[in-house]
Amino acid sequence: MSSPYKNSIFDFIIFSNIFIALCAVVMTAYTMHLFTDEFPPLSFIGFIFFSTLASYSIHWYLTDETVEVTDARTSWLAKYKNVHALFFIISAVGCIYFLMKELSYIKWILPAVVLTLIYTAPKFPFRPFTSLKKFILAKTALLALMWTYVTSALPLLITEREWQTVHTLFFLNRFTLIFPICILFDIRDKEFDKSIGIKSLVTLLPFSKLKIIFDIIIILNIILSIVLSYYYLEGTVDNFILLIPTFLTYVLYHRAIKTKNDYLFYFTLDGLMAFSPILYFLKIMMRSAILS
Repeated sequence: MSSPYKNSIFDFIIFSNIFIALCAVVMTAYTMHLFTDEFPPLSFIGFIFFSTLASYSIHWYLTDETVEVTDARTSWLAKYKNVHALFFIISAVGCIYFLMKELSYIKWILPAVVLTLIYTAPKFPFRPFTSLKKFILAKTALLALMWTYVTSALPLLITEREWQTVHTLFFLNRFTLIFPICILFDIRDKEFDKSIGIKSLVTLLPFSKLKIIFDIIIILNIILSIVLSYYYLEGTVDNFILLIPTFLTYVLYHRAIKTKNDYLFYFTLDGLMAFSPILYFLKIMMRSAILS
């Protein structure tokens, strides 16, 4: 199926990975502002944006669009693969530049780098990297953990404040939102992953058991949201902010497992990871407008 937005600015923003990099920035800023009332330093924001863009650019550049066929993205990839190469070079330079400014936090940044490399390594077209794809049993959880660490732990760790119980609860809350979203992505790719021998949670379990796991994680997220809102945050409003993406992720389950629509996955589902941060900053803006 050809893209209804072919050659549009919308396609470019989504499929060139600019959108997902911006999501990472918003999620990172949300975490730090929620707990410190401050925004991350510009150098750290730059590192998050360019490192996300670099990792996704190389991931998609190494994707064989004749084999890993999606609804619209691979046709865009086939035509504009050089964009991923160019963006990888630009973002790698940007990533290194801003990393040099954040070297004092390197001990906290290295785990994110390692997680990213482990996830992307099987894409490299030579041994021993190609053989790794058969052994990534925790592929789904690995991606969720990588995103949660970068956007929900790293922004707090660089403040060098004492890690508290509320930070752990927040980390788990974010993980239990991102993990179900990653499950939906892997369900979409299940048949392809099985065909090339990838062993993961999604390829090894039947849909019925995957749905049970999905539901359990969603329930955990709801519980964590209520606990966070009641004991640590601002109650009803923050509970509303945390639970909307969870509700939408749950509602979209049946549609997501029956379609390969790239806009559902790379715009709607990816965007749900950043939806709470967007609602949070809208709340801040509305409060400032009222007070002024």
